[in-house]
Amino acid sequence: MKKENIDKFLTKIVICPSKWELDTITYYDRTSNVQTLVEFLTRIKTLNSSKKLTIAEKQELSYLLELLEDMDENDCEELLSRSDDELKDSFIENLARVSAIEVLTGGKISYDSMNTACKLSPTDFILCAKRTQDLITSVQGLVIKGETLSKDVAGA
Repeated sequence: MKKENIDKFLTKIVICPSKWELDTITYYDRTSNVQTLVEFLTRIKTLNSSKKLTIAEKQELSYLLELLEDMDENDCEELLSRSDDELKDSFIENLARVSAIEVLTGGKISYDSMNTACKLSPTDFILCAKRTQDLITSVQGLVIKGETLSKDVAGA
């Protein structure tokens, strides 16, 4: 590349999360987590009401609106009217996932995760611990068998 072309390339760069990143990482659980749904809808509303958007924000809004079109209003209504038991099950599942990741990456559950788990009833604590162990065992089994190693997986 020539030094004279640097400005040309810099003006073409739009630093914005990709549609994939917004869908799969940032707002991945927008159909199952009320807080994420609120964050998703609030971000759209904020960008949509802004008078001056950057090129990156315009692109992000475009992606978010595409993701919004794929959502079903009935699913959102159902999410907002979940029972306490459904909310509890979702909380326990999320805590188990975080705990499993902590064990797999650091060898132990963090103080915060354990502190939260200890606030659960004895039955829910055991359920969370069992689910954490199931997740750890599943991931370890996949890695040992090499089932996750392919050209489509990062680092493989």
